[in-house]
Amino acid sequence: MSADHDGERGGRIDRRILATLFRLEIKLLLRDKRTLFIAVILPLFLFPLIIFVMRAVERSGREKLESATYRYAIIGSEAEHARQLIAEALTRPLDRDDTTQARDNFVEESVGDPDSLLSAGVLHLVVEGMTADEFRAVLEREIEDDSVRAARLAAVTDVPVILLSYRANSEFSSTARRRMQERLAAVRAARRSALLRESGLPIDPEDIGQLELANVATAEKEGGAALGRFLTPLLVLLLLTGGSVVAADAISGEKERGTLETMLTTAAKRTELVASKQLAIIAVGLAITLINVANLLIYVASGLFELPESFAVSIPPLGVIVIFLLFLPLIALVSAVLLMVSGYSKTYKEYQIYFFPVLVLFVVPALASILPGIDLRSAVALVPVANVSVAVREVLIGEYDWIPLAITFAITLGAAVYASKLTVTALSTERLITAAELDEADLRGGAALFPKHVLRWFIVLWVVFFITSLWFGGYLDLRAQVTLNLVVLFMGAAVLMIRHYRLDPREALALRPVKAPVWLAVIIGAPSAFFVGIGIAQLANFVFPVPERMLQAFEQQILPGDMPLWQILFFLSFLPGVCEEVLFRGVLFHGLRKRFKPLALCLVVGAIFGFFHVDLFRLIPTAYIGFVLAAVVLITGSILPAMLWHALNNAVALVPAYFGYTETPPLWSAAAGLVGLAFAFWILWTQRSIYPDLRRPRVS
Repeated sequence: MSADHDGERGGRIDRRILATLFRLEIKLLLRDKRTLFIAVILPLFLFPLIIFVMRAVERSGREKLESATYRYAIIGSEAEHARQLIAEALTRPLDRDDTTQARDNFVEESVGDPDSLLSAGVLHLVVEGMTADEFRAVLEREIEDDSVRAARLAAVTDVPVILLSYRANSEFSSTARRRMQERLAAVRAARRSALLRESGLPIDPEDIGQLELANVATAEKEGGAALGRFLTPLLVLLLLTGGSVVAADAISGEKERGTLETMLTTAAKRTELVASKQLAIIAVGLAITLINVANLLIYVASGLFELPESFAVSIPPLGVIVIFLLFLPLIALVSAVLLMVSGYSKTYKEYQIYFFPVLVLFVVPALASILPGIDLRSAVALVPVANVSVAVREVLIGEYDWIPLAITFAITLGAAVYASKLTVTALSTERLITAAELDEADLRGGAALFPKHVLRWFIVLWVVFFITSLWFGGYLDLRAQVTLNLVVLFMGAAVLMIRHYRLDPREALALRPVKAPVWLAVIIGAPSAFFVGIGIAQLANFVFPVPERMLQAFEQQILPGDMPLWQILFFLSFLPGVCEEVLFRGVLFHGLRKRFKPLALCLVVGAIFGFFHVDLFRLIPTAYIGFVLAAVVLITGSILPAMLWHALNNAVALVPAYFGYTETPPLWSAAAGLVGLAFAFWILWTQRSIYPDLRRPRVS
């Protein structure tokens, strides 16, 4: 359909044509068995299936734990002392109200290598009796943190110690440890009370003070909190998978079949075609949501079905209505993004490649409901998807904070409207049908094909990187991890892409000299950007609070006490500055340079860089520094300043921490850093040598 014909009716959408197109889309969907299964059948049975499985697993697990025989072995220089304590523990009631004998079935085993049998699962528990000096040696050997080790050593008295070794990944072993520990604690308390009475204490020690626990949260609130943690992520996953089937067929599938051009010869405008396809995806999303809300009413709110103990949820009709209203703009947002991805994809295969980043983009913020310390009366209400996730959790526990709920609805609705308009505008161009530049690349191959395939490479690399971190992260020390990730995976992938597509290394990596003032800008900008990044991280922590213990564990991981400073700087400053820049601001930047405008290019490169750092609490700060480094490459036309900037950024973070300064810089330092960063970029701009391919107008 020509642009002149499109302009005859102006920008208005004919509702009759739109309705006809929508009915056609729905008829086509109803004929597609995949769509019916994913959009209707799967959501219809998934929720009750989850409840059934949870109830069965909970009942079976409880019965197995109650009837299990827990096998343990006693070792050590104080083994006889430990054996006497355990014999008393297994026959003593846990408290004065428990008049029955111990129901736990513990059996001692005499074995030659108890540690190996514990690891193999033959034993559930190893009880080691040891002297105080032996226990001190264990603490010296196993606790790396000096302050923690000193505190633990100071608490050790000159009495025999009972050490319980168990497997935390085994529920049976963990239960054996917990029950044995409870009984040994009861024996210790009884013996302490007896000693106090023998010493002349006039009253029973147990009557001095009683500790009672009162849980003010009802079972319904606990169940609501449990359901609220996974309801939004589950629904988002269903929306993405169900909507993806429709979106993939809506445009990219019709491109591949060659039927889209036929549709464009009708009286319908492009905007009407796009709008009808988006309405079809929204219809699927509504079906999925309605089915899941109905499941909530039937299986949870009605009380007609037996639920797991951890699933005792009471949802009033008002809560169901609020949850449904919160999901409505989320449906529209998901549909708009999926349709845009379909429009920019030429084939099913290409759509599937682009779908994975979209999946991560929605699922990650949907997991905000599982993070501790986050409530809706915070900045999270301004973050689409994450705000809905937290809001649904609060509604399920019976908290209706109407102002944040209204803000959540408005923000998500605004994002959906903006995404819909952007999708209709973007897909109402000639790119809806074809992309001549990429068609030519298919014929030419080699370097011309690289921009089309670069995202596929990075998706595969992310999966490999993630799996490698899971498999080897706990077995390799810091030096080996850095070498594997940066040198083997990142540099290896960069070299492989350059060789496979026959890229010119100098052009692909932007290995160009720069003017002398650029280096001054880097020296000023790197520490300035670091302090700005600290401020951004504090703001991000305000939205998604990170537990302090997680930050401490991360700090201990990247700053092991046995590494000299030069090795820390080499592995955590120099190598990232070289290897990560070669991959992200070199190969990735080069591959995407013609597909995005300059600002969008820097944002995309920064976002991908952030996702490669895996940890959620590092996503925003690393994406920020990735954006800054991409801007440096863009303005200078060279990767060399970005390498030094990256290395200095890491060094500014590492050196003070190495010498014991771990205090968070004050917020004013971020403001000062922002001034320094602006000055550094002013210098870069005055000495600019824009990336060569971005000097020319971008091909549409």
